[in-house]
Amino acid sequence: MSDQMRAGVVGLTGIGQRPAAQGAEPGWGTAMPHSHVAAYHHVADTEVVAVCDLDEGAIANFNADWNEALPEVNTYTSHVEMLEKENLDILSVVTGDNVHAQICIDGAEAGVKGILCEKPIASSLADADRIIDAVTKAGIPFLVDHSRRWMFPWVQAAQLIEQGAIGDVKRVVANQGGPRAMLFRNGTHMCDTINWYAQGNPTAVYAVNEINFEDYGPRYASDGGHDPDTDPAVSILIEYDNDVRAFWNMCKPMPNVFDVDVFGSDGILRVTQERATLTTQNESRVLVTSDIPHTQYTQGHIAGAVVELIELINNGGTPTCGPIEARQVMEILLGALQSSAGGNVRVTMPIVDM
Repeated sequence: MSDQMRAGVVGLTGIGQRPAAQGAEPGWGTAMPHSHVAAYHHVADTEVVAVCDLDEGAIANFNADWNEALPEVNTYTSHVEMLEKENLDILSVVTGDNVHAQICIDGAEAGVKGILCEKPIASSLADADRIIDAVTKAGIPFLVDHSRRWMFPWVQAAQLIEQGAIGDVKRVVANQGGPRAMLFRNGTHMCDTINWYAQGNPTAVYAVNEINFEDYGPRYASDGGHDPDTDPAVSILIEYDNDVRAFWNMCKPMPNVFDVDVFGSDGILRVTQERATLTTQNESRVLVTSDIPHTQYTQGHIAGAVVELIELINNGGTPTCGPIEARQVMEILLGALQSSAGGNVRVTMPIVDM
């Protein structure tokens, strides 16, 4: 009998099942698994035993892509049936965000040992709370794939902040561009990164939606997160309880940037998808900038999350990005919509669904 953990994946489009061969990561020089199926196939301690999608066409695509590597995987169109039959250890939820909650709850109640959920955790705070209640009751670890938590050079930048390399964090400035600069599609990644680096709890937000989204309203359209016409880019100011302020600029019609500058009392960290730099001030008050060396990664962010989930299942511990952190992201995003809808007013925490 295999000692590998039995993994099942719900959702077989895009990041759910795309093959492993996706080319080298920027700055890494190594091909990485870029899907949940590929990550479980890559990590030695897990095996994919079942996958599920409502769309028979998605299942056919999975079979075409993975039949040679994973010929014995069972396929389902019902996640409930999969949970009943497969005795899963790990469940990945890779569907649209508007249906995350019930699948996660069903997994927790079915007895899985851990859940990896795509971002955002849900499409409302009420659904996020339902997930938190279910996994807390089940006593299982739950991770959300806010991917910078497991990516070079974002992890190294966070470690330098923790070590005091730039002194006390004062300001965070983030720029996000391109067609996926959508508040709930990829904005979740940036928001989690900002929270991570700010080292505090958000207390208030101010926001302005992009042009043509002035009448979007205070609620997320909750369409699964793939249509730029229903998910605005937003400019946001976030206040934290440690006096940090974060300025986050999103714009779809500009290059695909995802950059963060963290300003501290003693220095500046600049982090991009490819590299990180540290700027400090010498005794002559001259700014000196140097690249941050990085270790060659060998697994990619989803596999990194899988490895962490296995560790949490086996030995316990505090998750890098658990349901509480993911809910905090949702609170900021929904607060931003409420601020913009209310005339760009200051909206204070706690946020409630409207």
